[in-house]
Amino acid sequence: MIHQDTIVVTSILVSFGIMEALSGYYINSKRRKDDWVIDIVSVAQLAIIIKPSIVFLTGFLMSWIFPNSNGALSHLPVWMGVLIIIIPDEFLHYWYHRKGHEWNWLWSIHKTHHTSPEMNIGVSYRENWLWFVLMPNLWYAAAMVYFGLAKAYIISTMIIGIIDVITHTNIKWDKFLYKYKFLKPFTWVLERIITLPSTHHAHHGIDEHSAPMGNYATTLFIWDVIFGTSHFPHRYPTQYGIENDPNDPWYKQLWDVRHFK
Repeated sequence: MIHQDTIVVTSILVSFGIMEALSGYYINSKRRKDDWVIDIVSVAQLAIIIKPSIVFLTGFLMSWIFPNSNGALSHLPVWMGVLIIIIPDEFLHYWYHRKGHEWNWLWSIHKTHHTSPEMNIGVSYRENWLWFVLMPNLWYAAAMVYFGLAKAYIISTMIIGIIDVITHTNIKWDKFLYKYKFLKPFTWVLERIITLPSTHHAHHGIDEHSAPMGNYATTLFIWDVIFGTSHFPHRYPTQYGIENDPNDPWYKQLWDVRHFK
């Protein structure tokens, strides 16, 4: 089932994709043929198969484990439901993502997200299928739907999805924040609360302006600040990707789990 959040996030993807194209980014792009296939297939399998399956399966399991709790939180205002979903969701994702870089067995499937030689909207959902299936925050958010927070779920996933897109895009829209001195106090606070393109690009970079072992948060950068993995380069990397990239074919990056051990 296509959810409203999927429609909205897809619209943002398309909008930024058009802006990237109009900026001339794709004319001299370093992207390989396989990069296009990986990005398109990955977002399609998440939106059409994996995410709906997780919501359905979670609802089934929750009805079995908590048969009398369906809609138990439906009386809460939507804004409270959003907080109940988005704060734990981001906390879970922070640690899952961090371990995806610290544990070799988990990195073996997460590295697909980092093999792109450039940053663009397609990288937002570029993952091996198993990475999505094991993502704890997706299951947590789906469980909240069972408890009656369906509207809050849609809003939360829209917020997370939109920020995910606008931090991966090649459109470096946050540059103005570092250009003007009078914005410095505001920027100092903002970049410690939410993820911005410069901080997330640093996570994908492999040069002296990069922080591949930090800046793990998708939306709430405060988790990186709290747990000591925050880096603020205030500039963009000149190189992206992974060291010693084996250039695996698209189907191996998307579906191979033989190295998951």
